[in-house]
Parts: sequence; structure tokens; C-alpha cells
Amino acid sequence: MSTRRHFIVCEGKSEWAYLRRLQGFLDDQATEVGEFQPPLMFIAPESAIAKNGECKLLVRRYKEKRKENKNGSIQIWADFDLYHRNDLNCADNYSKRARGIPDFLFSYHNFEDFFALHHDGTVLQTWLDYGQSTRRHFENPLHSKDYEPEIKRIFPEYEKGDIPVDFVNWTTLKNLKKNLNHQPSHFNPHQLTGLRSFAEFLIQEIQRAYPGKLD
Repeated sequence: MSTRRHFIVCEGKSEWAYLRRLQGFLDDQATEVGEFQPPLMFIAPESAIAKNGECKLLVRRYKEKRKENKNGSIQIWADFDLYHRNDLNCADNYSKRARGIPDFLFSYHNFEDFFALHHDGTVLQTWLDYGQSTRRHFENPLHSKDYEPEIKRIFPEYEKGDIPVDFVNWTTLKNLKKNLNHQPSHFNPHQLTGLRSFAEFLIQEIQRAYPGKLD
């Protein structure tokens, strides 16, 4: 199987750290006879970090990377919370983005929600209860200063901008696949079109490259 490569422009250090752990895990998997590279690669140098989820900034970083890579797959991974609230006119700017700018891959509503989907059992349910009823974060995404204390309580191993070394594995990826239906992606108050889920994209790509591993 030929290697499929995706260059990822990402919002911040958390996404970048996750991609590094993910690729490290994929690099450790056995390859087919005669193959020397994994069938799937996510390429995310530090220069691809936008350091902000603002639409214009992500588009600018995408254009910079497109000049360096004319034909390869370049994806944009961002949190949806800014677009849900239209902070910094993100929703308005996204709806008016120029032709040739790909549909963004979103975490709904932020990286911490994406992180939570890798869990199961009581831990996952505690986060779902918080998002669905306690603070209604899924319906009206909170700012990080409001939800981070709860994140630390439920997921004490979590550190913003870093990911535990062994966090990405077949078990957590299976959890992510199983929990795709828990994404609050149906909350789209500005009725934006061209929205994609990073979690769904990731699972689709892994299933193509590693058939049966997530069954």
C-alpha cells in the first residue's frame, strides 16, 4: 500500500502534540513486506502551528504551506468554538473564504472535547454530563478559563499543549471511533456549510490504512 501523507495546519500546541503522538504510534506499527514507511503519515512541523484559531490566520498559514507544497494534501484543523460564537468574525470570514481554501477539519467544540472522546466508561460519561447538562457547554461552548478546571478534575493526566506519551493507541482510537456520535456538531447557529470533523477524518484515514484494526 502506498503511503498517504497529510500536511496539517493546526490551531495550537495541543493539536500539534497530538499529531506527534499519533504519528509516533503509527510509525511503530508493522509495515507490509517490502514497505519502509507507514501507509499513513500526518506531517505537522512547528511552523504549521497558527497559534490561534482565527479563520484569517489559519488561511494565511495554509497559503504559506501551499506555496511549499503545490500538490499534496494540506488540511486545516481548528476548534469550532470561535466559529460557533463568531468570535473575531470567524463564522463570517469562514463563510466568505476564497475558492481553493479547503473545508476546515473541526474539533467540536475544542481540543479538550476531542481528547475526551478517546475515553470510555465513567470518565467519558462524566464529561458528557458536564457538556450536555451541567454547564451546557455543547450547546454554547465555554471559554477555556471556564472549562479547564473541569477538564483537570475529570482528566488529571491532561496538560494543555502536551499529550501523554502512550495516549494514542488502538484502544483509545477505538474509543474515538465509538464516540463519534457524541460530537456536538449539530450545534451550528450560523448555519455554516463546508464543515468537517477532524475525528471523523482521522478514523476514516486510519481504517483505510489499517483495515480491521478499529473493529
